[in-house]
Amino acid sequence: MHAIDTGSRHDTVRTGRAAQMLVLAGVVLFVGRGIARIVHPAFWAEDGAQFFSEQISRGGLDVLLTPYAGYLHVIPRLIALLYAPLPFTVVPLLYAVTAVVVALGLFSIVLSERLSWLLPTPRARAVAFVLLCVSPVLSEVYGNIANLIFVGGVGLFLIALCDDPASQVGRVVEVVVVALLATSGPVVVLLLPVIIHRWWRVGRSAQSAVVAAVAIAGAVIQAIIYASSSRTTPGGGSVELAVRAVVERVAGGWLFGFSSLFHPDGGPLLPTVVTSVWLVAAFVVTMAVLRWDAVAPWFSLLALTGAACYAYGTIFVSGALAGQRHLVTPVAIVIVLLAAAASRSGGRAGRGVAVGCLILGILGVLAALYLSAHPDPADLSGLTSCRETGARLCYTPITPSGWGVYLTR
Repeated sequence: MHAIDTGSRHDTVRTGRAAQMLVLAGVVLFVGRGIARIVHPAFWAEDGAQFFSEQISRGGLDVLLTPYAGYLHVIPRLIALLYAPLPFTVVPLLYAVTAVVVALGLFSIVLSERLSWLLPTPRARAVAFVLLCVSPVLSEVYGNIANLIFVGGVGLFLIALCDDPASQVGRVVEVVVVALLATSGPVVVLLLPVIIHRWWRVGRSAQSAVVAAVAIAGAVIQAIIYASSSRTTPGGGSVELAVRAVVERVAGGWLFGFSSLFHPDGGPLLPTVVTSVWLVAAFVVTMAVLRWDAVAPWFSLLALTGAACYAYGTIFVSGALAGQRHLVTPVAIVIVLLAAAASRSGGRAGRGVAVGCLILGILGVLAALYLSAHPDPADLSGLTSCRETGARLCYTPITPSGWGVYLTR
């Protein structure tokens, strides 16, 4: 009996060490894949044109609750507020580093023991963390604060999968995080099924009710702001287009990265068949193993992808990088569900299908692993000098082409 206990303890230690090494590997891979954007930082789109520009030009806390593009962006604006007193020349680097740290923090929720009902072992949770870190659809969102609202969708999804925190501090922190994420972009609206399902799954607890209430309140606020805004999108979505998007963009994103294999008008046949078969296999195995617990995540995945199709129409299926930010949470949902199916399946067939679906993503992961630096046309030293002269308007171009920082007085 003593020998058995000793062996069990050794197995536990080995498993714990393996999980720790996997987590370390995930962090190294995530930082390493975008190191060029840290070594050569640059303002990206709204980072400079909206959040930096408005915080410097207007100042004050009221900027935090200023809508942009039809909804609140509290987290990006908080980061802009934090770094507003610092020299302009260091801000792009701080934005990039902060975006990476926040993303890792959100992904690390999957490591929590509160997910042990879904991912039973530390090793399974560590594998899921690594898979999130190497996701092939992170090119657009990596290293900028503007797209943290889409990375935040992954955090909200993982929180919705968690059991309730055991401590009072944990419960308070969870509610605060949900409030911040729910007021940072529109993704919360489409994740409500998973968040409400948590309340039902854990036995209608008070904590999960509070989490759901905060998320619903955030969703209502975002919906009201969007409805009252002047934002317009191309539109043109349809059920057929949404199905194409799930096949080509979600399944295709995992299998092929941002390789442009699909034509804007559909096809070619072989990649379409491959991604369709993969998607059906992923759906069947996760539903077979996880049963009702997989329904809400799949529903949210379809809602997230369908909403992007409704907003952008054929533009959303026009290329592997088109609107890629909208794929971050859907692909994360599939990754986590497959990792859960692989670790919870009681049979070899189910485990084999789930593991196979994940392994088939190796080409997509490798193709999209390295992320090059963005061009940096900005002259932040000149912008600083202009600001110091008291000029009413100071400007510098940033990436992408056509975007710029405009500082006014």
